Amino acid sequence: MQHSILGARIRQRRRELAVTQAELARRIGISPSYLNLIEWNKRRIAGRLLQRTAQALQLPLDDLEGADERPLYDTLTGLAHQPVMRKLGVEGERTNELIGRFPGWARALGELSRTERQANERAQRLSERLANDPHLSETVHRMLTRITAVRSTTEILTEYADLPEERRTRFNRIVHEEIRTLSDVGEALAAYLDRTDDAEPVLTPLDEVGSLFADRGNRFVEIDEAAQPLNAMLGDPRPVSRRQTARQLVQDSLEGLIDSLIANQPQIRTAAARGRARRALLDYAVAAVLMPVDEFAPRAAQSRYDIEVLAEDFTVEVETVCRRLAALPPADDVPRFGYFRANAAGTIIEMLGLEGLAVPRYTTGCPLWVLFRAQQSPEAVIRQRVLFPSGERFVFAARARHTGPSGFGRPRHYITDMIVTNEADARHTVYDPDPSATVEEVGPGCRLCPRETCLHRVEDPLAE
Repeated sequence: MQHSILGARIRQRRRELAVTQAELARRIGISPSYLNLIEWNKRRIAGRLLQRTAQALQLPLDDLEGADERPLYDTLTGLAHQPVMRKLGVEGERTNELIGRFPGWARALGELSRTERQANERAQRLSERLANDPHLSETVHRMLTRITAVRSTTEILTEYADLPEERRTRFNRIVHEEIRTLSDVGEALAAYLDRTDDAEPVLTPLDEVGSLFADRGNRFVEIDEAAQPLNAMLGDPRPVSRRQTARQLVQDSLEGLIDSLIANQPQIRTAAARGRARRALLDYAVAAVLMPVDEFAPRAAQSRYDIEVLAEDFTVEVETVCRRLAALPPADDVPRFGYFRANAAGTIIEMLGLEGLAVPRYTTGCPLWVLFRAQQSPEAVIRQRVLFPSGERFVFAARARHTGPSGFGRPRHYITDMIVTNEADARHTVYDPDPSATVEEVGPGCRLCPRETCLHRVEDPLAE
Protein backbone atom coordinates (compact mmCIF):
# COMPACT_ATOMS: atom_id res chain seq x y z
CA MET A 1 0.00 0.00 0.00
CA GLN A 2 2.73 2.47 1.03
CA HIS A 3 4.80 1.63 -2.08
CA SER A 4 1.84 2.29 -4.39
CA ILE A 5 1.05 5.64 -2.77
CA LEU A 6 4.71 6.63 -2.97
CA GLY A 7 4.96 6.30 -6.75
CA ALA A 8 1.80 8.31 -7.36
CA ARG A 9 2.90 10.97 -4.88
CA ILE A 10 6.30 11.40 -6.53
CA ARG A 11 4.68 11.77 -9.94
CA GLN A 12 2.10 14.27 -8.69
CA ARG A 13 4.60 16.38 -6.74
CA ARG A 14 6.97 16.49 -9.71
CA ARG A 15 4.17 17.80 -11.90
CA GLU A 16 3.21 20.42 -9.32
CA LEU A 17 6.79 21.71 -9.38
CA ALA A 18 6.81 21.66 -13.22
CA VAL A 19 9.87 19.41 -13.22
CA THR A 20 10.39 16.92 -16.03
CA GLN A 21 11.19 13.27 -15.40
CA ALA A 22 14.60 13.76 -16.92
CA GLU A 23 15.40 16.70 -14.64
CA LEU A 24 14.24 14.95 -11.46
CA ALA A 25 16.13 11.81 -12.44
CA ARG A 26 19.30 13.89 -12.89
CA ARG A 27 18.87 15.53 -9.49
CA ILE A 28 18.51 12.24 -7.63
CA GLY A 29 21.10 10.36 -9.66
CA ILE A 30 19.11 7.75 -11.61
CA SER A 31 18.02 7.28 -15.20
CA PRO A 32 14.70 8.73 -16.45
CA SER A 33 13.51 5.25 -17.38
CA TYR A 34 14.12 3.99 -13.84
CA LEU A 35 12.28 7.01 -12.39
CA ASN A 36 9.38 6.25 -14.73
CA LEU A 37 9.19 2.71 -13.29
CA ILE A 38 9.19 4.14 -9.75
CA GLU A 39 6.42 6.61 -10.53
CA TRP A 40 4.22 3.84 -11.92
CA ASN A 41 4.91 1.55 -8.96
CA LYS A 42 6.94 -0.97 -10.93
CA ARG A 43 10.08 -0.46 -8.86
CA ARG A 44 10.50 0.14 -5.15
CA ILE A 45 12.31 3.11 -3.69
CA ALA A 46 13.83 3.34 -0.21
CA GLY A 47 16.91 4.38 1.77
CA ARG A 48 19.16 7.16 0.50
CA LEU A 49 17.44 7.30 -2.88
CA LEU A 50 14.15 8.03 -1.14
CA GLN A 51 15.80 10.73 0.97
CA ARG A 52 17.31 12.39 -2.11
CA THR A 53 13.94 12.26 -3.84
CA ALA A 54 12.23 13.94 -0.88
CA GLN A 55 14.84 16.69 -0.87
CA ALA A 56 14.52 17.21 -4.63
CA LEU A 57 10.72 17.42 -4.32
CA GLN A 58 10.99 19.80 -1.34
CA LEU A 59 8.89 17.50 0.87
CA PRO A 60 9.52 16.11 4.36
CA LEU A 61 10.30 12.41 4.14
CA ASP A 62 7.28 11.44 6.26
CA ASP A 63 4.94 13.39 3.96
CA LEU A 64 6.36 11.69 0.90
CA GLU A 65 6.14 8.19 2.38
CA GLY A 66 2.62 8.66 3.71
CA ALA A 67 3.44 6.42 6.67
CA ASP A 68 0.44 7.65 8.64
CA GLU A 69 -2.08 7.01 5.87
CA ARG A 70 -2.79 3.32 6.48
CA PRO A 71 -6.05 4.12 8.34
CA LEU A 72 -7.13 6.39 5.46
CA TYR A 73 -6.32 3.66 2.95
CA ASP A 74 -8.36 1.12 4.94
CA THR A 75 -11.27 3.56 5.20
CA LEU A 76 -11.36 4.34 1.48
CA THR A 77 -10.94 0.70 0.51
CA GLY A 78 -13.89 -0.19 2.70
CA LEU A 79 -15.87 2.69 1.24
CA ALA A 80 -15.26 1.36 -2.27
CA HIS A 81 -16.74 -1.99 -1.24
CA GLN A 82 -20.02 -0.56 0.00
CA PRO A 83 -22.99 -1.80 -2.04
CA VAL A 84 -23.97 1.65 -3.29
CA MET A 85 -20.40 2.34 -4.45
CA ARG A 86 -20.26 -0.87 -6.41
CA LYS A 87 -23.25 0.27 -8.42
CA LEU A 88 -21.32 3.43 -9.32
CA GLY A 89 -18.29 1.48 -10.51
CA VAL A 90 -15.86 3.00 -7.98
CA GLU A 91 -12.31 1.86 -8.75
CA GLY A 92 -11.31 0.38 -5.40
CA GLU A 93 -8.07 -0.95 -6.87
CA ARG A 94 -6.93 2.65 -7.49
CA THR A 95 -7.29 3.86 -3.91
CA ASN A 96 -3.51 4.19 -3.58
CA GLU A 97 -3.35 6.51 -6.56
CA LEU A 98 -6.17 8.67 -5.18
CA ILE A 99 -4.30 9.14 -1.88
CA GLY A 100 -1.00 9.75 -3.64
CA ARG A 101 -2.26 12.25 -6.20
CA PHE A 102 -5.11 13.96 -4.37
CA PRO A 103 -4.48 13.65 -0.62
CA GLY A 104 -6.90 16.45 0.23
CA TRP A 105 -9.79 14.84 -1.60
CA ALA A 106 -8.85 11.48 -0.11
CA ARG A 107 -8.99 12.90 3.42
CA ALA A 108 -12.31 14.59 2.62
CA LEU A 109 -13.81 11.29 1.44
CA GLY A 110 -12.45 9.57 4.53
CA GLU A 111 -14.11 12.17 6.75
CA LEU A 112 -17.41 11.80 4.88
CA SER A 113 -17.18 8.04 5.36
CA ARG A 114 -16.58 8.52 9.09
CA THR A 115 -19.58 10.85 9.35
CA GLU A 116 -21.80 8.39 7.51
CA ARG A 117 -20.66 5.58 9.80
CA GLN A 118 -21.55 7.64 12.84
CA ALA A 119 -24.97 8.34 11.34
CA ASN A 120 -25.51 4.61 10.79
CA GLU A 121 -24.52 3.85 14.36
CA ARG A 122 -26.91 6.50 15.61
CA ALA A 123 -29.67 5.04 13.44
CA GLN A 124 -29.02 1.64 14.94
CA ARG A 125 -29.23 3.00 18.48
CA LEU A 126 -32.48 4.78 17.69
CA SER A 127 -33.87 1.71 15.96
CA GLU A 128 -33.15 -0.49 18.94
CA ARG A 129 -34.52 2.14 21.27
CA LEU A 130 -37.76 2.47 19.36
CA ALA A 131 -38.18 -1.29 19.43
CA ASN A 132 -37.13 -1.98 23.01
CA ASP A 133 -37.09 1.07 25.29
CA PRO A 134 -39.82 0.54 27.90
CA HIS A 135 -40.17 4.29 28.51
CA LEU A 136 -40.86 4.89 24.84
CA SER A 137 -43.28 1.98 24.71
CA GLU A 138 -45.23 3.34 27.67
CA THR A 139 -45.22 6.90 26.29
CA VAL A 140 -46.44 5.83 22.85
CA HIS A 141 -49.16 3.76 24.51
CA ARG A 142 -50.29 6.83 26.48
CA MET A 143 -50.35 8.90 23.29
CA LEU A 144 -52.45 6.31 21.48
CA THR A 145 -54.84 6.12 24.41
CA ARG A 146 -55.33 9.91 24.38
CA ILE A 147 -55.73 9.99 20.60
CA THR A 148 -58.41 7.28 20.83
CA ALA A 149 -60.27 9.26 23.49
CA VAL A 150 -60.20 12.42 21.38
CA ARG A 151 -61.36 10.54 18.30
CA SER A 152 -64.26 8.86 20.13
CA THR A 153 -65.41 12.13 21.69
CA THR A 154 -65.26 14.10 18.44
CA GLU A 155 -67.20 11.35 16.66
CA ILE A 156 -70.01 11.76 19.21
CA LEU A 157 -70.00 15.52 18.73
CA THR A 158 -70.10 15.12 14.94
CA GLU A 159 -72.70 12.37 14.66
CA TYR A 160 -75.20 13.66 17.24
CA ALA A 161 -76.10 17.21 16.28
CA ASP A 162 -79.04 17.31 18.73
CA LEU A 163 -76.95 16.82 21.87
CA PRO A 164 -78.10 18.99 24.77
CA GLU A 165 -75.91 22.01 25.28
CA GLU A 166 -74.78 20.77 28.68
CA ARG A 167 -73.53 17.47 27.26
CA ARG A 168 -71.89 19.17 24.29
CA THR A 169 -70.04 21.50 26.65
CA ARG A 170 -68.89 18.53 28.72
CA PHE A 171 -67.64 16.65 25.63
CA ASN A 172 -65.81 19.75 24.43
CA ARG A 173 -64.17 19.99 27.83
CA ILE A 174 -63.07 16.33 27.55
CA VAL A 175 -61.58 16.98 24.13
CA HIS A 176 -59.77 20.04 25.46
CA GLU A 177 -58.31 18.12 28.44
CA GLU A 178 -57.25 15.14 26.34
CA ILE A 179 -55.56 17.34 23.74
CA ARG A 180 -53.72 19.25 26.44
CA THR A 181 -52.56 16.00 28.03
CA LEU A 182 -51.57 14.67 24.60
CA SER A 183 -49.54 17.81 23.99
CA ASP A 184 -47.75 17.37 27.32
CA VAL A 185 -46.95 13.74 26.53
CA GLY A 186 -45.65 14.69 23.10
CA GLU A 187 -43.49 17.44 24.56
CA ALA A 188 -42.06 15.05 27.14
CA LEU A 189 -41.33 12.49 24.43
CA ALA A 190 -39.55 15.07 22.28
CA ALA A 191 -37.46 16.19 25.25
CA TYR A 192 -36.58 12.58 26.05
CA LEU A 193 -35.40 11.90 22.50
CA ASP A 194 -33.47 15.17 22.35
CA ARG A 195 -31.75 14.32 25.59
CA THR A 196 -30.81 10.75 24.75
CA ASP A 197 -30.55 10.26 21.01
CA ASP A 198 -26.77 10.62 21.06
CA ALA A 199 -26.25 8.62 24.22
CA GLU A 200 -25.77 4.90 24.49
CA PRO A 201 -29.15 3.50 25.51
CA VAL A 202 -29.29 1.92 28.95
CA LEU A 203 -32.42 -0.15 29.05
CA THR A 204 -31.57 -3.31 30.99
CA PRO A 205 -29.16 -4.45 33.73
CA LEU A 206 -27.01 -5.91 30.96
CA ASP A 207 -26.79 -2.42 29.40
CA GLU A 208 -25.79 -0.90 32.73
CA VAL A 209 -22.91 -3.32 33.13
CA GLY A 210 -21.94 -2.93 29.46
CA SER A 211 -21.86 0.84 29.90
CA LEU A 212 -19.57 0.46 32.93
CA PHE A 213 -17.09 -1.71 31.03
CA ALA A 214 -17.25 0.50 27.93
CA ASP A 215 -16.49 3.65 29.93
CA ARG A 216 -13.49 1.91 31.48
CA GLY A 217 -12.21 0.49 28.18
CA ASN A 218 -12.86 -3.00 29.64
CA ARG A 219 -10.04 -2.40 32.14
CA PHE A 220 -10.07 -1.85 35.91
CA VAL A 221 -6.62 -0.77 37.05
CA GLU A 222 -7.47 -0.88 40.76
CA ILE A 223 -8.46 -4.55 40.51
CA ASP A 224 -5.33 -5.40 38.49
CA GLU A 225 -3.10 -3.78 41.09
CA ALA A 226 -4.84 -5.48 44.01
CA ALA A 227 -4.81 -8.89 42.27
CA GLN A 228 -1.10 -8.85 41.39
CA PRO A 229 0.24 -10.09 44.77
CA LEU A 230 -2.34 -12.89 44.96
CA ASN A 231 -0.82 -14.71 41.98
CA ALA A 232 2.04 -16.03 44.15
CA MET A 233 -0.50 -17.84 46.38
CA LEU A 234 -1.98 -20.06 43.66
CA GLY A 235 0.29 -23.07 44.17
CA ASP A 236 -1.30 -26.15 42.52
CA PRO A 237 -0.62 -26.06 38.73
CA ARG A 238 -3.76 -28.01 37.79
CA PRO A 239 -6.24 -25.77 35.94
CA VAL A 240 -9.33 -26.54 38.04
CA SER A 241 -7.47 -26.16 41.33
CA ARG A 242 -5.83 -22.92 40.20
CA ARG A 243 -9.17 -21.46 39.16
CA GLN A 244 -10.85 -22.48 42.42
CA THR A 245 -7.95 -21.12 44.47
CA ALA A 246 -7.99 -17.84 42.51
CA ARG A 247 -11.73 -17.43 43.08
CA GLN A 248 -11.35 -18.08 46.79
CA LEU A 249 -8.49 -15.56 47.02
CA VAL A 250 -10.64 -12.97 45.24
CA GLN A 251 -13.60 -13.60 47.54
CA ASP A 252 -11.39 -13.35 50.64
CA SER A 253 -9.32 -10.32 49.58
CA LEU A 254 -11.05 -8.31 46.86
CA GLU A 255 -14.80 -8.46 47.48
CA GLY A 256 -14.73 -5.25 49.50
CA LEU A 257 -12.87 -3.43 46.72
CA ILE A 258 -15.33 -4.70 44.11
CA ASP A 259 -18.38 -3.73 46.17
CA SER A 260 -17.06 -0.22 46.78
CA LEU A 261 -16.19 0.16 43.10
CA ILE A 262 -19.75 -0.77 42.08
CA ALA A 263 -21.24 1.56 44.68
CA ASN A 264 -19.36 4.51 43.17
CA GLN A 265 -20.30 3.88 39.54
CA PRO A 266 -23.15 6.07 38.18
CA GLN A 267 -23.80 3.58 35.39
CA ILE A 268 -25.01 0.93 37.87
CA ARG A 269 -28.51 2.03 38.91
CA THR A 270 -30.53 -1.10 39.68
CA ALA A 271 -30.19 -4.01 42.09
CA ALA A 272 -30.14 -6.48 39.20
CA ALA A 273 -27.30 -4.56 37.56
CA ARG A 274 -25.35 -4.51 40.82
CA GLY A 275 -25.57 -8.28 41.03
CA ARG A 276 -24.54 -8.71 37.40
CA ALA A 277 -21.69 -6.20 37.76
CA ARG A 278 -20.46 -7.99 40.86
CA ARG A 279 -20.28 -11.31 39.02
CA ALA A 280 -18.55 -9.71 36.02
CA LEU A 281 -15.95 -7.98 38.19
CA LEU A 282 -15.35 -11.15 40.21
CA ASP A 283 -14.60 -12.94 36.93
CA TYR A 284 -12.34 -10.05 35.93
CA ALA A 285 -10.49 -10.28 39.25
CA VAL A 286 -10.05 -14.06 38.95
CA ALA A 287 -8.52 -13.57 35.50
CA ALA A 288 -6.25 -10.84 36.91
CA VAL A 289 -5.02 -13.24 39.62
CA LEU A 290 -4.42 -16.07 37.15
CA MET A 291 -2.80 -13.78 34.55
CA PRO A 292 -1.26 -10.65 36.10
CA VAL A 293 -1.03 -7.94 33.48
CA ASP A 294 2.76 -7.56 33.87
CA GLU A 295 3.18 -11.21 32.90
CA PHE A 296 0.29 -11.56 30.51
CA ALA A 297 0.95 -8.54 28.26
CA PRO A 298 4.50 -9.47 27.16
CA ARG A 299 3.60 -13.16 26.81
CA ALA A 300 0.57 -12.25 24.72
CA ALA A 301 2.73 -10.13 22.42
CA GLN A 302 5.33 -12.91 22.17
CA SER A 303 2.68 -15.45 21.14
CA ARG A 304 1.12 -12.89 18.78
CA TYR A 305 -2.06 -13.05 20.84
CA ASP A 306 -2.75 -16.73 20.15
CA ILE A 307 -5.64 -17.57 22.48
CA GLU A 308 -4.91 -21.30 22.54
CA VAL A 309 -1.20 -20.86 23.28
CA LEU A 310 -1.99 -18.39 26.06
CA ALA A 311 -4.60 -20.71 27.55
CA GLU A 312 -2.01 -23.48 27.70
CA ASP A 313 0.76 -21.23 29.05
CA PHE A 314 -1.36 -19.95 31.93
CA THR A 315 -3.40 -23.19 32.39
CA VAL A 316 -6.71 -21.37 32.00
CA GLU A 317 -9.74 -21.61 29.72
CA VAL A 318 -9.85 -19.82 26.36
CA GLU A 319 -12.75 -17.64 27.53
CA THR A 320 -10.59 -16.29 30.37
CA VAL A 321 -7.82 -15.45 27.91
CA CYS A 322 -10.31 -13.65 25.66
CA ARG A 323 -11.53 -11.47 28.53
CA ARG A 324 -7.94 -10.68 29.45
CA LEU A 325 -7.07 -9.66 25.90
CA ALA A 326 -9.95 -7.18 25.93
CA ALA A 327 -8.44 -5.64 29.09
CA LEU A 328 -4.88 -5.08 27.81
CA PRO A 329 -3.46 -1.62 28.53
CA PRO A 330 -3.60 0.55 25.39
CA ALA A 331 -0.39 1.18 23.43
CA ASP A 332 0.52 1.96 19.82
CA ASP A 333 1.77 -1.57 19.12
CA VAL A 334 -0.91 -3.38 21.15
CA PRO A 335 -4.06 -4.40 19.25
CA ARG A 336 -7.43 -3.54 20.75
CA PHE A 337 -9.71 -6.54 21.22
CA GLY A 338 -13.41 -7.07 21.69
CA TYR A 339 -14.92 -10.27 23.05
CA PHE A 340 -18.23 -12.00 22.36
CA ARG A 341 -19.76 -15.16 23.76
CA ALA A 342 -22.80 -16.83 22.21
CA ASN A 343 -24.85 -19.90 23.05
CA ALA A 344 -26.27 -22.55 20.74
CA ALA A 345 -29.38 -20.44 20.11
CA GLY A 346 -27.23 -17.69 18.62
CA THR A 347 -27.84 -15.32 21.52
CA ILE A 348 -24.93 -13.09 22.49
CA ILE A 349 -24.67 -13.70 26.23
CA GLU A 350 -21.53 -11.68 26.93
CA MET A 351 -19.98 -8.77 25.09
CA LEU A 352 -16.95 -6.57 25.62
CA GLY A 353 -17.29 -4.14 22.76
CA LEU A 354 -14.75 -2.73 20.33
CA GLU A 355 -14.86 0.80 18.94
CA GLY A 356 -16.38 0.93 15.48
CA LEU A 357 -18.08 -2.47 15.70
CA ALA A 358 -21.86 -2.00 15.81
CA VAL A 359 -23.71 -4.95 17.33
CA PRO A 360 -27.49 -5.20 17.81
CA ARG A 361 -28.18 -6.20 21.39
CA TYR A 362 -31.92 -6.84 21.28
CA THR A 363 -32.48 -8.15 17.76
CA THR A 364 -30.90 -10.95 15.76
CA GLY A 365 -27.32 -10.45 14.69
CA CYS A 366 -25.88 -11.18 11.27
CA PRO A 367 -25.97 -14.96 10.69
CA LEU A 368 -22.84 -14.70 8.55
CA TRP A 369 -20.62 -14.02 11.55
CA VAL A 370 -18.31 -16.93 12.33
CA LEU A 371 -19.51 -16.55 15.93
CA PHE A 372 -22.72 -18.30 14.91
CA ARG A 373 -21.23 -21.08 12.80
CA ALA A 374 -18.15 -22.07 14.81
CA GLN A 375 -20.14 -24.79 16.56
CA GLN A 376 -20.04 -26.76 13.33
CA SER A 377 -16.31 -27.31 14.06
CA PRO A 378 -15.99 -27.42 17.87
CA GLU A 379 -12.64 -26.98 19.64
CA ALA A 380 -11.04 -25.41 16.55
CA VAL A 381 -10.25 -21.71 16.10
CA ILE A 382 -11.82 -20.37 12.91
CA ARG A 383 -10.70 -17.05 11.49
CA GLN A 384 -12.93 -14.74 9.47
CA ARG A 385 -12.00 -11.56 7.61
CA VAL A 386 -15.08 -9.36 7.35
CA LEU A 387 -16.21 -6.17 5.66
CA PHE A 388 -19.19 -4.24 7.03
CA PRO A 389 -21.44 -2.04 4.87
CA SER A 390 -19.89 0.99 6.60
CA GLY A 391 -16.50 0.05 5.13
CA GLU A 392 -15.10 -1.08 8.49
CA ARG A 393 -12.92 -4.20 8.30
CA PHE A 394 -12.40 -6.61 11.17
CA VAL A 395 -10.84 -9.98 11.83
CA PHE A 396 -12.84 -12.47 13.91
CA ALA A 397 -11.38 -15.56 15.61
CA ALA A 398 -13.99 -17.89 17.12
CA ARG A 399 -13.78 -21.18 18.99
CA ALA A 400 -16.69 -23.33 20.17
CA ARG A 401 -16.21 -25.32 23.37
CA HIS A 402 -18.17 -27.99 25.13
CA THR A 403 -19.94 -26.90 28.31
CA GLY A 404 -21.72 -28.86 31.02
CA PRO A 405 -21.28 -32.49 32.08
CA SER A 406 -19.89 -34.96 29.57
CA GLY A 407 -20.14 -38.72 29.22
CA PHE A 408 -21.50 -41.41 26.97
CA GLY A 409 -25.09 -40.80 26.00
CA ARG A 410 -25.15 -37.24 27.31
CA PRO A 411 -26.08 -34.44 24.90
CA ARG A 412 -23.21 -32.10 24.11
CA HIS A 413 -23.84 -28.38 24.40
CA TYR A 414 -21.50 -25.71 23.11
CA ILE A 415 -20.64 -22.11 23.83
CA THR A 416 -18.69 -20.02 21.32
CA ASP A 417 -16.02 -17.51 22.32
CA MET A 418 -14.85 -14.95 19.77
CA ILE A 419 -12.23 -12.21 19.84
CA VAL A 420 -12.45 -9.29 17.43
CA THR A 421 -9.85 -6.80 16.26
CA ASN A 422 -9.83 -4.34 13.40
CA GLU A 423 -7.90 -5.39 10.32
CA ALA A 424 -5.14 -2.84 10.88
CA ASP A 425 -4.46 -4.19 14.39
CA ALA A 426 -4.68 -7.80 13.19
CA ARG A 427 -1.20 -7.50 11.69
CA HIS A 428 0.19 -7.80 15.24
CA THR A 429 -1.58 -11.12 15.78
CA VAL A 430 -1.31 -14.72 14.65
CA TYR A 431 -4.72 -14.23 13.02
CA ASP A 432 -3.41 -11.67 10.52
CA PRO A 433 -5.03 -12.75 7.24
CA ASP A 434 -3.06 -13.21 4.06
CA PRO A 435 -3.84 -10.40 1.58
CA SER A 436 -5.40 -13.01 -0.68
CA ALA A 437 -7.71 -14.30 2.05
CA THR A 438 -11.41 -14.05 1.30
CA VAL A 439 -13.17 -10.97 2.63
CA GLU A 440 -16.69 -11.90 3.71
CA GLU A 441 -19.34 -9.21 3.46
CA VAL A 442 -21.35 -9.17 6.67
CA GLY A 443 -23.53 -6.68 8.52
CA PRO A 444 -24.54 -5.71 12.04
CA GLY A 445 -27.99 -7.24 11.54
CA CYS A 446 -30.67 -7.34 8.87
CA ARG A 447 -32.52 -4.25 10.10
CA LEU A 448 -29.61 -1.93 9.36
CA CYS A 449 -27.83 -3.85 6.61
CA PRO A 450 -28.19 -2.28 3.13
CA ARG A 451 -27.01 -5.38 1.27
CA GLU A 452 -30.08 -5.90 -0.89
CA THR A 453 -28.94 -9.17 -2.46
CA CYS A 454 -28.04 -11.00 0.77
CA LEU A 455 -29.59 -14.47 0.70
CA HIS A 456 -29.73 -14.63 4.50
CA ARG A 457 -31.85 -11.56 5.18
CA VAL A 458 -34.74 -12.25 7.57
CA GLU A 459 -35.86 -8.66 8.29
CA ASP A 460 -36.52 -5.71 6.04
CA PRO A 461 -33.94 -2.91 6.42
CA LEU A 462 -34.78 0.15 8.47
CA ALA A 463 -34.46 2.36 5.38
CA GLU A 464 -34.58 1.34 1.75
